[in-house]
Amino acid sequence: MYEMHKIDHIVNLLKDYLTGDLDVQQANEVERLLTEHPSLRKIVRELDHENNLRKALHGYTELYTDTFREREERVLKEVLSRIKDEPSVSQPSFIRRRLTIYVSVAAVTIAVLFAAIIWQKKTTVPPSPSAEEIINTFTPGGNKAALILSSGQQINLSDTYSGIVIDRQIGYDDGTSVFEEGSIAEDEVLTLSTPRGGQYQVTLSDGTKVWLNAESKLRYPYRFSREIRSVELEGEAYFEVAHQKDAPFIVKTAKEKIEVLGTHFNVNSYQTDINSTVALLEGKVKVSSDEDHHIVLKPGQQSVVRRGKMEIRSVNVDECVAWKNGEFMFNNETLENVMKKVARWYDLDIELSSNLKNVEIWGSVSRYDNFNTVLKLIKMTDDRIRFEVTGRRVRFVK
Repeated sequence: MYEMHKIDHIVNLLKDYLTGDLDVQQANEVERLLTEHPSLRKIVRELDHENNLRKALHGYTELYTDTFREREERVLKEVLSRIKDEPSVSQPSFIRRRLTIYVSVAAVTIAVLFAAIIWQKKTTVPPSPSAEEIINTFTPGGNKAALILSSGQQINLSDTYSGIVIDRQIGYDDGTSVFEEGSIAEDEVLTLSTPRGGQYQVTLSDGTKVWLNAESKLRYPYRFSREIRSVELEGEAYFEVAHQKDAPFIVKTAKEKIEVLGTHFNVNSYQTDINSTVALLEGKVKVSSDEDHHIVLKPGQQSVVRRGKMEIRSVNVDECVAWKNGEFMFNNETLENVMKKVARWYDLDIELSSNLKNVEIWGSVSRYDNFNTVLKLIKMTDDRIRFEVTGRRVRFVK
């Protein structure tokens, strides 16, 4: 006799069958069910195809109303009641034939129902997240860098540490070794490289400390010579140069050369930027744009090289090194320049409509806040500025 719990059991079996979650025993049971009801096998097979699933869903939503379902349940209860009262079970009766037909129809209806539900889950596209929701996923950068040997071998440095130290060997700032002692030749040339969204520190063999900003490269020897200490920079770095009277420290970029004996200064020289700058915090530096043209900076001054020409400006050095101290500081800086810095740190592609590039931004935010905090600062400047987001590309318009 087919009771209500039997129908429930069929429901669960067919659901698992359509989702592919049957064990061996359940698979055998479904096979027996489909053998007993060939029409059910045909329908289940057809429901594997999307077009037929679509038709089944349409038919189900039109026909399987609350009224239809209530009527069928009343019929089932009546049939079951009559079977219980039937005095003889030796010969097939009209009621038993009716029940067999009903169970087949019920099973088919169940198959259609669950196939429709599964098809809906597979084909329903979840609502697209809003631009604000996407923006909230843009997190700040962190300690990321690679150390590259002259042979091309690359070692991805641990983001657990903030920097490396060159002493008797190359190790992290807690003394943990990056290489085994003696595995690096004395004349090896190393490159510390940070990606977009990365920063790292290095203490060179002479004790000079260098903080490297995002998307930057510092090329330096494993051991400096006694006569001269020379490094090459692409990007931005803050230097605290260890004083050595008889060995000048030289930083070379694509646009200038900086010579010092011992001092603190910041160099910003990205190849994609028009300006290349050197800002002096302590001591004295000599900046050359070519063999014949050089200037000497005093603390609080900044050299600017633009298309081969160099000039000196007075600056707030705290703003120049804010990135090293974990901040963005903007003092009436153009939105175009602001977004170059922001894009490198958050690893984003940022576009500005032409009427926004020269909008001036004033204020400061932590570099460790999510990108939406930067957006709030921009909106404070002009609440008519809107943004559009596609993947990791953000376009600002007004």
